[in-house]
Amino acid sequence: MGRRPTSTDVAQLAGVSRATVSFVLNNTPSQSISATTREAVHRAALELGYVPSAHATALRRGRSRLVLVLVPTWASGPTIMRYLELMASHLAEHGLLTVTHVETAATLRDLLTAIQPAAVVSLVPLSQEDSDLLARAAIVEVHGYIADFPGKLESVTLNQQRMGQAQARHLVDRGLTHLVHVCGPDTGHPLRPAGRIEGARSVVAELHDERVRFEAVRYDTEEDLEVIVSAWAATSDRVGICSFDDDTALRILAALRRHGVDVPTKVAVVGMDDIPAGRFSEPPLTTVRPNLEYQSKAVAHATLTALGMAVEDAASEAPGSDSAATIVVRGSA
Repeated sequence: MGRRPTSTDVAQLAGVSRATVSFVLNNTPSQSISATTREAVHRAALELGYVPSAHATALRRGRSRLVLVLVPTWASGPTIMRYLELMASHLAEHGLLTVTHVETAATLRDLLTAIQPAAVVSLVPLSQEDSDLLARAAIVEVHGYIADFPGKLESVTLNQQRMGQAQARHLVDRGLTHLVHVCGPDTGHPLRPAGRIEGARSVVAELHDERVRFEAVRYDTEEDLEVIVSAWAATSDRVGICSFDDDTALRILAALRRHGVDVPTKVAVVGMDDIPAGRFSEPPLTTVRPNLEYQSKAVAHATLTALGMAVEDAASEAPGSDSAATIVVRGSA
């Protein structure tokens, strides 16, 4: 393997000084350099495969352009992936590059020996030790949590309660008086279903109507789900299901078909996340679409503000009624 090309190599090939190479590649505004010279430098850098040192650039600017996003191992699936993509896109609009890291793969201390981020966005609360480590290193910590963690109200949160409220309100508006939140074994952090359950329960409580009741059930196996669904089939109630996510909702719809239960006349089902497969279920799945555009922009805005890169955008405005989630009405509810 040959040695890595340097700015000296670029300068020699372009026929200019190293200082000129630095001015051109760093877009130094105080320097007046001709278009011909700029083109020669860029052509030489491209030909040699020269990439400026990130460490040297960080030293020159006083900080790096990197934002490290720490993702817990349980956070997976299309919703989280889209959330991370949008966050990276919003930060890139302001010249910041995002590196995503699954938390248990390495300790934060180990990570900081390899990269020098300007900020760390954590999707779950960091330990006090890690927070202190960032503070000593003068690295900004941004709370972009994806669950409602007690005592962390200052965070920018992917609000689970408001998602649960959207499900319950839709079902109540359609006259359902028996609401059930259903989750299976794969819910990630327990505060995710807890927040959604609390949100749905609060909608029922606000009605002050004894005819409307709410319960939360959990199944661990497909056999458990069959027992739950058979109970809905036998009751005289119309049942409204707040499903933890769309995958769970699709399993429920399949079980309801096996038991010959009419959807949505007898049992209405509302999912969560708006995954593509929900459009093709029978009937098509009514679901809640988290407003990831708003939420990811809010985290990006918080990051930019913490770095002193104040910007004007919609995320700084008061949240609207659909800032957390919106209902997507199809055939199941």
